[in-house]
Amino acid sequence: MNKDSLYNFITYLQYGTKLQIGVTFLDDNGSEKCILPSECTFRSSRICKEFKNSEGGLEKCFKCRDSAFHKVLRTKEPFGGICVNGVYDYSHPVVIDGNVICIIFVGNILVEGNGEAKLIENLGNKDFLIDTMEKNFDIDNCDIIASLVETYIRFILKDVPMSYTKNFNPLMENIKNYIESNLEYDIKISQISKRFQYNEQYLGRLFKKEMKISFNQYINQQRIERAARLLAETNEPIIAIALSVGFSNVTYFNRLFKKRFNITPSEFRKTKSAQ
Repeated sequence: MNKDSLYNFITYLQYGTKLQIGVTFLDDNGSEKCILPSECTFRSSRICKEFKNSEGGLEKCFKCRDSAFHKVLRTKEPFGGICVNGVYDYSHPVVIDGNVICIIFVGNILVEGNGEAKLIENLGNKDFLIDTMEKNFDIDNCDIIASLVETYIRFILKDVPMSYTKNFNPLMENIKNYIESNLEYDIKISQISKRFQYNEQYLGRLFKKEMKISFNQYINQQRIERAARLLAETNEPIIAIALSVGFSNVTYFNRLFKKRFNITPSEFRKTKSAQ
């Protein structure tokens, strides 16, 4: 990525810590220098992934996250607190001309004595994951980090007319990041329309117009591409890979995979291992 991109700035801030710092851009806000990989746009720390993959965990995490998300949108003020699983998370809105253009989050924090017991209980025999968290990083420090990111975002966005091209659509980039971050889950356009505050039917038509492919087709396309990478790079069983990219029906996965590559997943793996 560009050396003066937001991604590199966040990488520098995270260096030497266990923090997760990210930014979720809203609507059609952003620029090419603001493009972030999926792990920097939504909560994706190791401990968050563990909770999302537990039974009923995804729904619980989404509900908690959306509650904090909408509180920040409503108040336009920073908000920090212990999530439903016991992890401290801080959200900081960037407001321009009265509108929240993005939300910065600083998370993966353990506040000892505050949420710690809940966290240990929820982790069960995986409490070793606590060592993957930043400990006792207080709200003042979170605000310092978020303010630095906000200042950098404002600096970048002054360059929007120079960095915007006809091939770059911030809204589509933001939606694609959401999809990439949640491929293993049951993604619905109703979720995305709510998150980006667009009418569901309008967003579906706009997505197809911009991407030349329907919403569901795009999701399946991304799932198959990720499955192909996993088949080539890992020894995981095919059924496990299908499930990990969001296919609960392996027969359907095999059919879509063969349609895309003209060979079955097992044949694809054999060709890659022979190379």
